[in-house]
Amino acid sequence: MSAYKVHWCLAVIIKIVCIYPNGAISQVATDTPVSEPEPEPEPEPTTTKMMTPTPEPWNGRLPYNVIPVRYELTLTPYLYPEDVGDTAPGDRRFTFDGEVNIHAKCHEVTDMITMHINNITIHTLKVVKMTDSSQTDLLDSYSIDENYQFLHLKLNTMMEKDEDYEIFITYLGELWNGLAGFYRSSYINEAGEEVWLATTQMQATDARRALPCWDEPDFRAVFDTTIRHRADMVALSNSIETSITDWEAYPGWKETVYKRTPNMPTYLLAFVVSDFVYTEDTTTNGVLFRVWSRPGAKEAQAYALDQGTRQTTYFEEYFDIAYPLEKQDMMAIPDFSAGAMENWGLILYRETALLYDPEVNSASNKQRVSVVVSHELAHQWFGNLVTPIWWDDLWLNEGFASYVEYLGVNHTEPTWEMMAQFLVSDLHYVFTLDALGTSHPVRVPVNSPEEISEIFDTISYSKGASILRMLNWILTEEVFSIGLSEYLMLHSYGNTDSDDLWAALTYADRDHGGRDVKKIMDTWTLQMGYPLVSFDRLDSDNTKVNVTQKHFLINPDSPVEDKYGDLGYVWEVEVSHTHKSEMEFDDPIRSFLARESGVVVDLASGIKTDDWYLANVKQYGYYRINYDAENWERLTAQLNADHTMLPVENRAQLIDDAFNMARSGDLDQVTALALTNYLDKETEYLPWDATLAVMAYIRDMFSRYSGYGPLEKYMLEKITPLYQDLGWNDDPINDPHLEQYNRINAVHTACFYGLEDCRQTASMLYHEYMGNASVNPITPNLKDITYCNGIREGGQDEWEFGLERYQITTDSSEKSKWLYALACSQEPWILSRYLELAFDDSVVRRQDATYVIRYTADNYVGRALAWDFTRANWDKLREDFGGSSFSFGNLINDVTQHFNTEFDLEQLIEFGVGRDFGSATRAYEQAIEKTKINIKWMQENAEEVAQWLEDQ
Repeated sequence: MSAYKVHWCLAVIIKIVCIYPNGAISQVATDTPVSEPEPEPEPEPTTTKMMTPTPEPWNGRLPYNVIPVRYELTLTPYLYPEDVGDTAPGDRRFTFDGEVNIHAKCHEVTDMITMHINNITIHTLKVVKMTDSSQTDLLDSYSIDENYQFLHLKLNTMMEKDEDYEIFITYLGELWNGLAGFYRSSYINEAGEEVWLATTQMQATDARRALPCWDEPDFRAVFDTTIRHRADMVALSNSIETSITDWEAYPGWKETVYKRTPNMPTYLLAFVVSDFVYTEDTTTNGVLFRVWSRPGAKEAQAYALDQGTRQTTYFEEYFDIAYPLEKQDMMAIPDFSAGAMENWGLILYRETALLYDPEVNSASNKQRVSVVVSHELAHQWFGNLVTPIWWDDLWLNEGFASYVEYLGVNHTEPTWEMMAQFLVSDLHYVFTLDALGTSHPVRVPVNSPEEISEIFDTISYSKGASILRMLNWILTEEVFSIGLSEYLMLHSYGNTDSDDLWAALTYADRDHGGRDVKKIMDTWTLQMGYPLVSFDRLDSDNTKVNVTQKHFLINPDSPVEDKYGDLGYVWEVEVSHTHKSEMEFDDPIRSFLARESGVVVDLASGIKTDDWYLANVKQYGYYRINYDAENWERLTAQLNADHTMLPVENRAQLIDDAFNMARSGDLDQVTALALTNYLDKETEYLPWDATLAVMAYIRDMFSRYSGYGPLEKYMLEKITPLYQDLGWNDDPINDPHLEQYNRINAVHTACFYGLEDCRQTASMLYHEYMGNASVNPITPNLKDITYCNGIREGGQDEWEFGLERYQITTDSSEKSKWLYALACSQEPWILSRYLELAFDDSVVRRQDATYVIRYTADNYVGRALAWDFTRANWDKLREDFGGSSFSFGNLINDVTQHFNTEFDLEQLIEFGVGRDFGSATRAYEQAIEKTKINIKWMQENAEEVAQWLEDQ
């Protein structure tokens, strides 16, 4: 960790305009030394290096002629009518006053300073040279470019290179309800009163809503923050509080001052003003840890506090770098667009991602809290301590955190088998999306804010995590962790790109494998998709196989979008393999395809002519595996004879690979389907979860097709033994974690496909709850299923009861369960009513509005209703969620995922004519491609699959 040495100016003379909470206006001159509470050293301004320019010219990037060094920021938010006083000019509620003094250095002679601004009204603006004792104002004029959200300051003289300047701005901002920038949120307390708070979400391009600033990740600076707020509220920011004093200008208000932040980008800024309460602890290494929530949820803070303190210590040891701040706050926000945000020192979460009540919440709720906490804490090093130069390398942030989150949870919850869960939670999920011709590389050129928002997607998160997991396996854990530590130490408080990480890992591997990591990983990051690696036994020698690779596309006829470039769609592939006579699953033989289309590989000595062989052992590789027909038959026979001979990871892999290759035409449907015959003997979670995922596609395709009946019969035949074994006797305290997950899958599948015992039990429990709403008889793990089935099998009374419980409950996870269940009704008029509630903020929170539509689309009865509703209300949806909401692309995906007719395709294409999809543009393009794939699948496979199911 490097130290910076600079000189400080202890006295400045400034003249600012203050607008106090009571509406009074005062001019304040400061001509005495301003003491600063033990400041951190102010860094010299740095710009590391620029990314290669994106292919198309875009004028929305900031120039590097003037660089910010330090922001002195003061904010005063007004949340209640009485905050603004009787003399306030106009309606000032839900606004905030801001004062910012920006210390900047001139790197190139210029008379223009450019920074970002959005939805801010400037009151006063002044620019001075710091060495000018007269403090002469150099500002000539200023202008705002709405298109690029630029604030241009035209000076009346040229700035001098390497000189320091100060920019003083007072301004008015809006505490809007848009879940971005500095915005307002609220909750209903136990007295039935609406309680307000002010909170933030800056990533990726919304810090400019809170203050004029250089709002790009490469412009790091330190922040000295002060927040003025009501005395009955508490204010938090990134750093620890250094003082909380009465604000003399306005009785009943406080002024909280915070320690200087580390050198960081603007998107990590955070501040919250609320009446929240907290629970605290201290980590092993002395970091103060606090978990905050609304007062009524304080009892649900304990689990996140336990996980957070332990995971922080684990990451300090794993990265071999101490957490750099004195404190870590984590806060549950009632209205939050993302799952969570890694603001340095003040991580903000949706309530469902931070709060866990074991009396009410399920095992999946518990795991979500641990996983999201781990993800955000990993960012404190990978993303915060070291930040990508530009959003092209977003995957360095999100892919890394999405992989390392598993390590953190695996440390604190070692019985959960998190590393195995990675396959069904991330790898298999992203495989489906990355097999489209409209996918994109993990490292992708982006420019505008909407383009940036668009890549906060499965590719950046899950593919990024998957290829890092593969790289860890290639290099070994020892080399990988050493390389990460070197990378973080070398670039601490700086900005990097992918090549910097590859260089560090190559250096760490120099005395081990001696690999060129960049050469390997460029093939995985600079081109979309992944290979299908095929193994074919040679007729002349059964101990050898011909191994080939090709770009795997779920529809080989899909045009491949090459606007990002490619490397010939061949990859540097390292693949492991073993065979029946050897069964070496922990340290199998490895073979390497160095961007070659094919090589001959020796399967190892000792293999018998009738042995099966298995590739991609435990599925570390980011590719699919195909075999010759004879080997598929032998693997299928092994599953039927004794499936436990194969690792649980590979049982899940075989099913996922086979069904997706059957969709692409690389494998026949019968071979894939035959793999499922053994499932009535399968008791493990991973293979079942993989099976349910691939069968869900057939279920969706058959929802309007005669083959649904045979599918329903076959699935009931396979799931019934597992259902009978696990049943409804759920013990969340003593049952193993994955057994609870397996029970949830078994009961859900049995009820979905109409097993009478399952539906009767669910209906009985639901009506028992209706009869006495003060006592919930349903185990937390099975609430989703019971609520949904109770409403699906019932009518208006059952739905009204669910709506009432949704509105009454204050537990956010319980609220989410009801939000899903209310979409399970079989009555079209009820579902139409539910859709209308999506825009009623008094019933459904803005952050949850798109879920109402998505859940309704997941119901066969509601699919057409959700599609019609989306089209009819597109303009409002686009306005509310199209700019930066993470859920917008998922909305397009979910309302169209079942489309499989030419009529569906015509409607979808017609809907897009002349329409701007904002951050859902790629999702719309992929919806068209997936609809074409579905049509083709129905034409080529539906009859054969239905007949096979019928014959079983």
